[in-house]
Amino acid sequence: MTNPRAASDAAGGSADAEDPGRRADAAPQSERVTVNLTGKAVQALQRLQEQTGYNKTDCINRALIIAGEIEGMSRDPGAFYWRETPESDLMLVRFV
Repeated sequence: MTNPRAASDAAGGSADAEDPGRRADAAPQSERVTVNLTGKAVQALQRLQEQTGYNKTDCINRALIIAGEIEGMSRDPGAFYWRETPESDLMLVRFV
């Protein structure tokens, strides 16, 4: 079985040039954004900084990555459960 991408790359061509949306495995570029945080979000960010020792940028980056993973896990038919201690019962978590 041949790999069409490898054959294209070996021939000096690029599969990405044919389909720019195909590079899902490539790391996206950095992007600077401005966010307006609510008072509750500011407090949460401050607590997270104190708990982790990370700066604001790292806290926000990590929070977005984790939020995306949780959203993905909680989509139908999946669910996200949390257990406060190893002995406690599982609780279904819903984000609104």
